[in-house]
This record gives sequence, structure tokens and C-alpha cells, in this order.
Amino acid sequence: MFEEYVDWLKFPPDVQHQFFQHAEEEAKRLAKTIEEFVLKVKEVKETLKPYIHPLPSNDETYNVAAVDSSRSANLSERLGIRYGVYATGIIFLKGTEKRGEVYRVGTFKRKQAFSQDKSKYFFSLLTTYFERKLAVEALDKCDLLILDGSFYSFLIPVERMKKSGLHGPEEDRIVEETFNLTEVLRKSGKAVGVIKRSHTRAIGGYLAQKDRKTPFTTTIDKHLLSTIMPENTYFNYQELLGEKPVQVYTIFASLVTGDADPKTVMEEAEEKAYRPLEILGYDKNILNGMRRLQVRVYNHMPPAEIEHPSTLSLEKLLKFLGQKNFFNEATNLPLCLDLVDNLVNVSQKFTGEFVSEVEGRVLEKITGSKENIENVKIFFTLLNPQKEY
Repeated sequence: MFEEYVDWLKFPPDVQHQFFQHAEEEAKRLAKTIEEFVLKVKEVKETLKPYIHPLPSNDETYNVAAVDSSRSANLSERLGIRYGVYATGIIFLKGTEKRGEVYRVGTFKRKQAFSQDKSKYFFSLLTTYFERKLAVEALDKCDLLILDGSFYSFLIPVERMKKSGLHGPEEDRIVEETFNLTEVLRKSGKAVGVIKRSHTRAIGGYLAQKDRKTPFTTTIDKHLLSTIMPENTYFNYQELLGEKPVQVYTIFASLVTGDADPKTVMEEAEEKAYRPLEILGYDKNILNGMRRLQVRVYNHMPPAEIEHPSTLSLEKLLKFLGQKNFFNEATNLPLCLDLVDNLVNVSQKFTGEFVSEVEGRVLEKITGSKENIENVKIFFTLLNPQKEY
């Protein structure tokens, strides 16, 4: 018990007491919120049940690959330079048998004088580029390829960066190449994306068309469906929403208010959903060809949100998803994706260790004056030592 409260006990008694009071107040508020939520779910359960289907079981096993990467959560801020590291990997499984693995690592560096926002954005974009490049290389070696995240989510920050004047020729080139690689994956009919940190609120958007006061516009679909979906089932968004992309209804949920005209709000939601493609001159109808499911195999975990292009039929996808041991019981996510995610995880501590290794090797190579050695140490001095980890 003491270990659980060790950080709490570091505060003065009066501060501890105030935090306990806040905890009690928050508990009362949440208890009431949960009770109200349960009652509301019962009201919409019948509306959603027709779109929840049994997940077909399948005794066959397929060659499945998953690609993922990890990068420094925060760039290591030195007086001379910003450093980040990334690791990208792909694992091949057939059932639970590992059939192969490939890993690639790299470094990212920018001068301190450059914009921090641009550095973080470009680092993220580069990581996605290397993921997609490795994924395309693996297409011929698997029956199904799993991406971490949505196919086109990397385009969303582009508009903001362009408006802020931080998008130049180098960024444009990487966006173009990443898009082209993503198109190869989409057209292959072999790739799916798993959205682990989902913010989808399409069900709330759908319900808000009829009742703009529905509480589910602020509830992510994973939360709502966790209370409704049994194990070994899937929820088909297209059956509920029709041909409009899931993103449109999620944006609608964020825009709609009690006195808003639903037609006007829907037009705005569509414009925002397609904008990342249109601003770069790409065909917006690509988004119309993307489908999503929520799949729940184990009832002690929330469902997994899976995006697939129409080039991969629902029938074929369900065969892949229904094979034995496809999902990890601990997470309800594809086992292959969990494995590669664990193997390429880059901690912030490791980023610091990597930069220290670089510094040590630089010092070894400098055999000149004491002044040079001191300048190396200054170059690698932390910009803000308190924020390193």
C-alpha cells in the first residue's frame, strides 16, 4: 500500500488532503455520469444491434505481416542540435509461427534554430514514409499486411503546416512519395489499417442527425460499442452510414449543436473531411473507397477499429480476421501488430542514451586541443536538463 502512495506522500499533508478531496469530488461526478451513460446506451442499443454480426470462424491460417515503427516521443534538445531516433520493423506470422522479420533504424536531426513544430511534424512524416516503404516491399510475401493507423491520416497535419508557412519542397516531396506508396497498398487489396488510438465518433454523428442533443457526440465509438458488442462479433460502419466516409460523421459530431441546421453542418463536415486530399490535388473519392469495422473477439477488451479499402472485400477480410489466434487475448488487437510494436519500441530514455553514445564517440575522435573537447561538451549540453526524460 505504501508503494502505491509513495508519490502522494511526497507532498505536504495539506496538499495531500486537498488532492484526496478532489479525488472524492471527481468520483462522485463520474459515478453519476456512468449511471446516466448506461441508461442512454439502453436507448440506442436496439438501433445498433442490426449492424453487429457474428465473426465467422476459420480453421485456415494465412501469411500475415504487420509493420510498425516507433520514434522518440520528444526530440533530445541540445544546445547544438535536436536529435531523434526511430525504428521500423515488420514481422511475418502464419498462425502463431514467426516466418520472418526485418528491422530498419535511423536518426533524425535538426539545428536548434529551426522551428520545433516543423521538426516534430517532419520527423513524424518521415517515420510514416519509412513504414509505408517497408510495407510495400513486403506485399509479395504475405496474404494480409497490417498497417498501424489509418491509411491517409498522415495528410491531416499538412494543411496546418502549409497555412503556417512551415511546409517546403522537402516536405512536399516526402508527402508525395508517402502518398504514392499508400496508393500501392490500397490498390493491392492486401492491406488494412488498425486504428489503436481511435477518436472515431461516427455513431454519435449519425445519431445527432435525428437528435442533436444526443450525448454520444462526445463519446468515442469504442466506448459505446464496448457496452453493446458481445465477443466474436463485428460492427459494420457502412451498413449504418451508407457510402459517406466515417470521418464525415465524426466531424459532424464535433460540429453539430442544438440549434444548428443539420444540412449545413453536414456540408461543412464533408468539406473538412475531404480537404486534406483536395489541398494536395489528390482525388477526394479515394476516401469514399475506404471502409471500417469494429471487431471484438474478447469481451474483456474494447473492440479493434480496422480500416480496409474496397479493393479488399469484406468477405475476404472476415476470413483473415476469423482465423485462430489472429487477435491477441491481452489487447484484442492483431497479434502480429502487437509483436512488432513491442520489438521496435523506442523510449525517451533510449534517445538520451543514443545521443550520449554519439557524444562519447565524438570525444574519442577529437585528439586536438582542450578547447575542441570543451566545445564538444557544450554542443551536446542539454538545452533544458529538467526536461530530458
